[in-house]
Amino acid sequence: MITITAAEAAIRIAAALLFGAAVGLERQIGKHPAGFRTMTLISIGSAAFVLVVLEVGAGSSGLKSDSAAQATSRVLQGLTTGIGFLGAGTIIRADKSVHGLTTAAAVWCVAAIGAACGLGSIALAGMLTGAALITLVVLKIAEKPLHAMGLTAKDTDAPHNKNGGAANPGETDSD
Repeated sequence: MITITAAEAAIRIAAALLFGAAVGLERQIGKHPAGFRTMTLISIGSAAFVLVVLEVGAGSSGLKSDSAAQATSRVLQGLTTGIGFLGAGTIIRADKSVHGLTTAAAVWCVAAIGAACGLGSIALAGMLTGAALITLVVLKIAEKPLHAMGLTAKDTDAPHNKNGGAANPGETDSD
């Protein structure tokens, strides 16, 4: 039987908060549409949905039962779909360029991090957070020589000004 104590749930939620905040901080520093609080809330929310299904759906037979496994699967499928819509809201198409794709992908990734925390896979969530930060920080630096050679697409995730447009309309800052 699976019983999640209040302390275990608190650890899982705290891990979701910390890992989501780490990715959100990188987005906030870059002044992207979905930043620190948004990414943190997405991660916590994903963890909460998984915790709820584990608490209510697992029942007395634990996660090994078919119905509990199916309930967990349905919650994860719903999270994936719902987060896709949330991420789509960060994508802006202006003229011949697209902004926000990286932020949309980060939203989806943070939801997976939160779901892993909710399932108690804290080590996996930590690895996912590390991979996300490597992608967002290290690969952004590695991508600069590609820009100089003209080998990148025009899709961008440029920071937005207070009017909702790109901060530097003629500039593409793909990250």
